Amino acid sequence: MTDTWNEYAKGRDENPTVRLYADHAFASLVSTTDIRSSDWTSKRVLDFGCGTGSLAQNVAPFVGELIAVDTSEKMIAVLESKHIPNVIAVHGDILAPDQPCKVDLQSGFDLIYASSVCGFLPDYEGAVLALAGLLRSGGRFVQWDWQASDGDEFGLSEDQIQNALQKAKFESIRVERAFSMETDGQILPVLIGTGIA
Repeated sequence: MTDTWNEYAKGRDENPTVRLYADHAFASLVSTTDIRSSDWTSKRVLDFGCGTGSLAQNVAPFVGELIAVDTSEKMIAVLESKHIPNVIAVHGDILAPDQPCKVDLQSGFDLIYASSVCGFLPDYEGAVLALAGLLRSGGRFVQWDWQASDGDEFGLSEDQIQNALQKAKFESIRVERAFSMETDGQILPVLIGTGIA
């Protein structure tokens, strides 16, 4: 899968759909958190599956430190070329127990978000559980994923997200439609799932 994402890295930021998705995701993040308040200037955030950093660019100006991780080396290279001052770009799988991580994960995060990532993970529920363990007490997990249609292997359903967040023992869980995107003549809904550690 990493090779496929490497192929998407070049020209990804020029795709207006990618930018629009990031803008919609950020708007829904603003509506579910107070991320633009001065309280967040000292907060630590993890962008899990950051891609080329489209959403990180929106979030970074409001937070103290943003760790952006992706398994695609080429996506990380594009993000690094943007030279966003408080963003630390990390190439690798931070959930793989046998891979050393270049950043401190154990200090915890106030917010972990995953934008159009979880539906592509081989062990979605296991990943959410592991990410929950990286949150500080009261920290928030937020994910956006394409809503699966009946019988469709693409995306996630509301029930799948709800179940994963419950198994990770999050509190104040919310799963709902965040926005929709038009692509190739189809309207595709995007779900947001949130929980508090």
